[in-house]
Amino acid sequence: MKKLLQNKRLLAIIGGAVTLIFVILIVYVTTQDKPPVSNPVPETSASTPDTSVTIELPENSETPDIPGNSNTNEIPDDGTGLKPNENISIGSGKTNTGEKAQEPASPAKETDSPKNTDNSNGGGIQIGDGDKNTKYNCGSPKHHCEGAETHAYILNLELEGCLYCGSHACPSFYAVDEWGNACYTPSKCPQYDKKKDAVEYCQTCGKKNGNGDNNTCQKWIIDFTCPICGKLVKANECHTH
Repeated sequence: MKKLLQNKRLLAIIGGAVTLIFVILIVYVTTQDKPPVSNPVPETSASTPDTSVTIELPENSETPDIPGNSNTNEIPDDGTGLKPNENISIGSGKTNTGEKAQEPASPAKETDSPKNTDNSNGGGIQIGDGDKNTKYNCGSPKHHCEGAETHAYILNLELEGCLYCGSHACPSFYAVDEWGNACYTPSKCPQYDKKKDAVEYCQTCGKKNGNGDNNTCQKWIIDFTCPICGKLVKANECHTH
């Protein structure tokens, strides 16, 4: 008998638990099916909205003068201002009548100046009279001067006289080079002595000019160490190895 009562209690407990679960499921399902509640939208008025905007200015702001305002200060008329229908003077005193200004006439096309067809100087810088067809003439029949500088040089030779013969009209003054230009040549003198020529021989020691080898004379214008023998040679001193 006790076992039967225990079974009934167990069944009752199980049945109550099943019933409670079933109720919870029903409540859950019913709450999920309901649509979400939306907030009602306030109805808008169909009337045209007021677009006018009122702007308030600060108390200290400056307001433009309004025509007709009795509080504005009027500028007194001193008689110098423009009057109605009065023409305005522009530029050279002509009045502006409202007509369209005429466009200035286009400047006349410049004509090409005649080109200089004389190209005798080859486009270079012209020195002197530029006449290449006239040969320089110093006026002396013995001279072969190609310019004033050469003429002055030969005149100085004539004034000093020849170093070998002493003449002031030595033929060496009037010698020419292979191109026919004046070229002072001491060897053209009839009394020319090679050993008296400073270009060929030293006029101090009488030795032939050279580099110091083979009994030649070598000079320097400053104190210099000979690059061949290493000896220090004073300025303008004859040196032979």
